[in-house]
Amino acid sequence: MSIDTSPLTELLGRWRDGDKAAENRLFEAIYPIMCAQAQAHLGRVSGGNLTLCATALAHEAYEKLSRQKGVDWQNRDHFLAISATVVRRVLVDYLRHKNTKKRGNMPHHVELHDYMTCQIPDTDNSIDLLLLDQLLDELGEADPEVLRTVELRIFAGLSIEEISNVCEVSSSTVGRRWRFARAWLKQRVADDENGGQ
Repeated sequence: MSIDTSPLTELLGRWRDGDKAAENRLFEAIYPIMCAQAQAHLGRVSGGNLTLCATALAHEAYEKLSRQKGVDWQNRDHFLAISATVVRRVLVDYLRHKNTKKRGNMPHHVELHDYMTCQIPDTDNSIDLLLLDQLLDELGEADPEVLRTVELRIFAGLSIEEISNVCEVSSSTVGRRWRFARAWLKQRVADDENGGQ
């Protein structure tokens, strides 16, 4: 794998090493990216009267990410993968907190065909975001490498080849993991809709 010498990768390395000037330049470079990730996530959520804006979501995600100075940032794609996961976690935490303050559970659905190239399940394209998060956690317990592939593909929007570079595995391995994850999620959503049968 070739070394990424992009400005973002260089800034990430300098930031990790304690360069304060790099931190400011890094913020200017990554904040618009994180806002775009946040907007993409929020654009997929429907129902439940969501009041969180993309700027607030991106800001909170950046605050969490800025405390991860010990991460050995490999390259731009590695950073985008982690930042997308952090954005997802902040959104899910927000929804959980909002639901605990109200009576009853107000589901916030995401259109899965926007996340994945197949529809899960075939009869209904939407799923509660909190359920999707729970299923992804279960998937991570069963196979962390498959979960990482899903997060890189869905939440960072990386291609199979880009995931191959980040994970340092072949494209065919990434393809196998991606196909397994889609089938697994489809089955788990169908099981949930049928009352866990």
